[in-house]
Amino acid sequence: MAAQLVLVGLFAWPMCAAAQGTLKAGAARVDITPAPDEFPYQARGERPYAGVHDPVYARALVLDDGTRQVAIVVVDVTMIPKPQEMSKAIAAELRIAETNLMLAATHTHNVPLVSYHGGEPDAQQAREIERVNQGALEAARKAKERLRPARVAFARGEAWVNVNNGEQAGLKDGFDPHGPSDKSLDVLEVQAVDGSPIALLVDYATHAEVMFRSMTKDNGYEVSGDLPGAAARIVENQTPNSPVVLFASAAAGDQLPIFKSLQPAGRLPADDEGAAGWALLDVQARRLANSVHRVAATMPAGTSQATLSAAAKTVECPGQHLRPNRETGKVEAEEKPPVEIPLSVIRINNIVLAGVAGDVGSEIGMKFKAASPLPDSTMITMTSGSIGYILSDANYEHPGHGVMGSPLKQGCAEKAVVQGLIDLISH
Repeated sequence: MAAQLVLVGLFAWPMCAAAQGTLKAGAARVDITPAPDEFPYQARGERPYAGVHDPVYARALVLDDGTRQVAIVVVDVTMIPKPQEMSKAIAAELRIAETNLMLAATHTHNVPLVSYHGGEPDAQQAREIERVNQGALEAARKAKERLRPARVAFARGEAWVNVNNGEQAGLKDGFDPHGPSDKSLDVLEVQAVDGSPIALLVDYATHAEVMFRSMTKDNGYEVSGDLPGAAARIVENQTPNSPVVLFASAAAGDQLPIFKSLQPAGRLPADDEGAAGWALLDVQARRLANSVHRVAATMPAGTSQATLSAAAKTVECPGQHLRPNRETGKVEAEEKPPVEIPLSVIRINNIVLAGVAGDVGSEIGMKFKAASPLPDSTMITMTSGSIGYILSDANYEHPGHGVMGSPLKQGCAEKAVVQGLIDLISH
């Protein structure tokens, strides 16, 4: 029997009734890099972090139409730590409803909090969480302080630095060139009315793990924003007056960068390029940054008149826990309570930023964009309160890392997420 879709807690403002106002926008970037005296840093279950390769940031964009404000905050972390606390603090600082805030992680796997998945943090993790929280709060505060008349536009292009991870086909090599993979590169551009840049919100589907678990210094790891961090810095460093670049993770639950420094065992033994892997990161980041510039070059003129709105709800799907039986070699399923998946939408005129609190598979993201009543719709994943992997039903045929780590039973989430977001847009 197919799982039933349950909608929980719908909160929304009318999307189209309000009159347009003059748009204002502000953006900011705040450094959240761990201090030198914190190294070596021993993350749970990992080799120690020996230092910092490149800085990590919290970035924020605040928009105001004269009636309502919305904010997008993107942080260089694997997942947002203590998301409810951070959301409440930022919303209170900006004096907006939490629904009007989209808080997302770039999903970089190269920060000390990579091993933190909730619960009671240890002393080191508590310090990291406090730094991340304060950085995100400061970025949001500064972005609001910098509000000025602006115009906004959206464009979609392509970038070719991601590949399907092979799990859907039962492959163990870490890539499948024929598997589902969304090459869409979505860019929201915000400029001052005089044409000077304010921000770019870039959305692309790949895990940020070129350097994940690659030992690059003193038999340990180094902190890095990885692919989104490097690409964002390249664009931000082009000129002194460059935009703040918020690089979000699109539906990347089954997507990897084409090249990784630590290569998995497949037909060849596993291998680690070590410090040489930073060249792999740079090459792919430059290609991605070039693609961002290419998309920006096609950007329409944009508008300075805007209506902003926001909505949020949860959808509920049956839960389970999968584990391998070492004796039989089969995968066994344990029934678990239903899982609520938080969804959110921020709408800027007919531009839709759709948030999903999970690591969503590429096919679900593509189905959402195809089904959305508004073509300028993009899915931002790893928003606050991430529940883990949310993969298409086809992935369950060959349970790999993603399916085994997902709290969701097959047959619900693929439809629930897409339809839930459509309902928010159409409300």
